[in-house]
Amino acid sequence: MNMESPVQAAFARPYVVSWNLTYRCNLACEHCYLDAGGSPLVESEAFSDRSELNTEQCKKVVDDISAFAPEALTILTGGEPLLRRDIIPIIRYANEKELWVVVGTNGVSITPTLAQLLKKEGVRGLALSLDALDADKHDEFRAIKGAWKNTVRGAKILHETDLPFIVQTTVGRHNLGELEQLADFAHEEMGAKVWNLYFLVQTGRGQFVSDITPAEYDEVLATLFALQAKYKDRMIVNAKCAPHYVKTVFERDPDSPFLKSYSGGAGGCPAGTHYMGIRPNGDVTPCPYLPQFGGNLKEETLSDVWANSALFKELRQRSDLGGRCGSCEFNSSCGGCRARAYGVTNDVLAEDPLCSYQPGTLPEAKEKLSQPSVEYGALLEKPEIPITWDDAARDRMKKIPAFVRGMVSRAVESHCAKSGIQHVTVEQLEKIRSRMPTPKVFRR
Repeated sequence: MNMESPVQAAFARPYVVSWNLTYRCNLACEHCYLDAGGSPLVESEAFSDRSELNTEQCKKVVDDISAFAPEALTILTGGEPLLRRDIIPIIRYANEKELWVVVGTNGVSITPTLAQLLKKEGVRGLALSLDALDADKHDEFRAIKGAWKNTVRGAKILHETDLPFIVQTTVGRHNLGELEQLADFAHEEMGAKVWNLYFLVQTGRGQFVSDITPAEYDEVLATLFALQAKYKDRMIVNAKCAPHYVKTVFERDPDSPFLKSYSGGAGGCPAGTHYMGIRPNGDVTPCPYLPQFGGNLKEETLSDVWANSALFKELRQRSDLGGRCGSCEFNSSCGGCRARAYGVTNDVLAEDPLCSYQPGTLPEAKEKLSQPSVEYGALLEKPEIPITWDDAARDRMKKIPAFVRGMVSRAVESHCAKSGIQHVTVEQLEKIRSRMPTPKVFRR
């Protein structure tokens, strides 16, 4: 009998793989976690090997991801991944293996021809970076003149090509007072479906950048909560590298549906639990921002590293976290940013230094957020009425990334059960889709 707990089952494999394909870059961003570009600044063993897997080795990695984490959301990034001459063959091969391929790019090299080619070869979307409304300020942060103009132009090309994209903003001193305006610009001027606000992790060149204070961090999280409400049903607004955003949401709305994404084993810092990174040389890390490695894919498989690496095992033991994170009622739903803890203290299990929360302030959160809910890629609850699916509806669901498919399937079945519908058809999916202005979950 399988006595595996829901949380253990949730940790069985990664649902998102972030793969840094290259150290090459056409920008020189001052906060780069990979220390990418032609003039590296970080002198440590974790950044010393700047070699890159060749095309055939990359295809073997694709095979490995496909075998261990089928249909995983696979982020091909860098540096600037579009600088690899073999990027199209790698994308094509990953698409053939049914991975959900997205490309993380600075966007400055996007042309209409390239956008059409990326779409043709199976790219599901891209992620672009915009860090200020003022072009000069953005260019200074990215260390290349004209970066802002080219990124905004690239976004417009993607929009015209009907290729979805995310706009990512790293919060810092340079843009602390204009975050709401940046969200507005991403939605209204760039046409983004998602705006992700990233919080600096002190790794790579990021260790040399001044960060905001914990008090300012809390103010930004409050702003983010307001922006989520403002853009509901129009643009997804997310916090990245800020797992304790769950605390902000719970304080303001303990019944928020957003909290479901933090429970049932799916929440908080995903490093080594639902998420892993691969460096250009094949080193495997629980998180791209964490310069600690569980193995290398030239000698080991992803499944071996995931299951047997001491580092990965250590990160899954939330009860072993130190300081406030260890005793916090949000331990299982947050866990603090493990990469930030390491960047500041050199200890992956230390408390997150940017969190100001004092454990015990919201004791009711522990019971409420520990209740079984929906985990990545699976269903933990079944409706009381048995729900069946026809083949066409199942095929339509395959157009949704595997890491959220379970949650969407559960929502569909719940809707059908409440409506007295026992069989899911494409027509039912279309009716549900019609009530979801953005993002369009069910694509034809």
